[in-house]
Amino acid sequence: MKLIMTLIVGLSFFNLTAYSQITDTDLNKIRSVIKEEVEKAIETSEKRMKEYVTQEIAKVDIKLSEMDKRLNHIFTLVITLIALIAVAVGVPQVIVAIQRKEMRAQDKKIEMQQNQIENLLKEIEILKQGRIVSP
Repeated sequence: MKLIMTLIVGLSFFNLTAYSQITDTDLNKIRSVIKEEVEKAIETSEKRMKEYVTQEIAKVDIKLSEMDKRLNHIFTLVITLIALIAVAVGVPQVIVAIQRKEMRAQDKKIEMQQNQIENLLKEIEILKQGRIVSP
């Protein structure tokens, strides 16, 4: 009996809603409620999206600043290494050039001294011949 009563009450609920009619004002109210809910959902979604995008931009900015620092350090290191290589190659070249210049100067000096020795030897020979001729 309880089952039959429950079925009758349940069917009467379905039956009542089947005969009800929705008016335009009811539809407008439903539309406005749905529109408000959708707008609220969109607004909260936009807020979350803006927060997420802001956080991601901040992360990217941090990464970019770290990469910029690293790049500056690497650039400084490369410039330092280039300067070191230039000094390591250039200093010996300068030393060799200075030594060559000094050697050339010494060679010229030796050559001049040899010329003087030859001239003096010639004069000695001339003087010897002059003594031999006029004893």
